[in-house]
Amino acid sequence: MRGSSLTFRRRAAVVGAIGLLLVVVVVSGALATYSGQNGSIAFRRYLDTRQTQAALLTIAADGSGERQITRPPAHTQDDLPDWSPDGRRLVFTRCPPDNVCRLMIVNADGTGLRALTRSCRTQPGPRGIPRGCEDAANPSFTPDGQHVLYTRATGRVKAFPRQDTEFIQHSAIAMIGADGTGKREILRLPAYSGDANNPQLSPDGRTIVFEEATSPLGHPRLSHAIYTVGADGSGLHRVTPLNLRGGDGPDWAPDGSSILFRSNEDVGNFTKSQLYTIHPDGSGLTQLTHVGGGTKLLSASFSPDGTRIVFAMAPRGRLPDLYTMASDGSDVRQVTRTPKWDSRPDWGSLPMS
Repeated sequence: MRGSSLTFRRRAAVVGAIGLLLVVVVVSGALATYSGQNGSIAFRRYLDTRQTQAALLTIAADGSGERQITRPPAHTQDDLPDWSPDGRRLVFTRCPPDNVCRLMIVNADGTGLRALTRSCRTQPGPRGIPRGCEDAANPSFTPDGQHVLYTRATGRVKAFPRQDTEFIQHSAIAMIGADGTGKREILRLPAYSGDANNPQLSPDGRTIVFEEATSPLGHPRLSHAIYTVGADGSGLHRVTPLNLRGGDGPDWAPDGSSILFRSNEDVGNFTKSQLYTIHPDGSGLTQLTHVGGGTKLLSASFSPDGTRIVFAMAPRGRLPDLYTMASDGSDVRQVTRTPKWDSRPDWGSLPMS
């Protein structure tokens, strides 16, 4: 999922900084992010050493109450969980070994599993995604809980041998109803110009944050940064400095005042990364972590009350576990302690009774 390569194994579809095709979308009745008490943390765990099978689990912030929520078929990866605002459902990506990735929804107790997007009738190949199919990934609920924002990849694949990478032909930020209806694209970028990952709508429903990785045909070419764009597809704005190469699931603070992200998102061994926050207008850049010594730092998420952050980290020689820290980077506490790879956390709200 790192970098800018083909996407029905990785997730792609981005909004490049040039030539955007804009399609207006209206989010009906968008509300502020549900701000209750901090609930459970959802995360991905690889179940085998070769990382061919992954399931979603939940756990309390103190490390208690661990529970496996999904039970994927062999060689299938369940990934990128995102809580609904009411803390009762999870939307996620399911990637089988022989087809496109799909968006799925499941209740917090593991019941009610259903698909939002479809598999392809024709098996995808190395040259691209069959006509009439899409690779769907990186889902996140809108603040009203009635829609899901995601990245959509379609078309053929173009190789760039000099850069040793590939890009999908058509990539877009799209939206679908939580009932699987009403799919529409919000933004699509020109052919082969980049990947757009992890779109997320702001608490007020007005602004989408996402990470952009451009191809050799994009502008700036081969760049990586966090961008915002209006929910209607207007007002594209780069938020993070290009030299930070920011990405990895940028997350809105619950009050919408800042965005959490990881630097050097496309550095494969995770040892060059730090966590930062920044205001949506690009001001107030603040480094939260100062890890070194071969420690690997992975993805992160705000708590619903905004006071803490959950993140994945692997000290030298170990696989990642989950940790929490205060929103200023202090008071680090370990959450999971397993011999398996735990990452991709999302902190949900405590459901109202």
